[in-house]
Amino acid sequence: MIVGKPLSLAMLAAALCLNVSAGARAELPPQYTVWQDFAAVVAKQEIAAQLGVVDRIERIGAGRFSIQSGNCAIIATVARKGATSPDGRSIPGPSRIVGVDLGNKECKS
Repeated sequence: MIVGKPLSLAMLAAALCLNVSAGARAELPPQYTVWQDFAAVVAKQEIAAQLGVVDRIERIGAGRFSIQSGNCAIIATVARKGATSPDGRSIPGPSRIVGVDLGNKECKS
């Protein structure tokens, strides 16, 4: 009861919807985000400068890829940011790629 008046079912449903959507995230399915991440990694020209000819790119986790050339490899990590409104507040929606971080080149002897 609110101030002596019963809460209507419609008001209760509206309140629940607002409460649920405040923390909701509408991320794209993995089949889309994985391809977006892969495309962002492939677009990094620094990889070719560090490794030369790339033999293999392997997804090793969410947003993480191992790029291999011969006995050397670099780990690439895709950085994503959640959806935001024009004033910078978090809103429901798919994340976007904000960068690709490259690890150090590591070679096995």
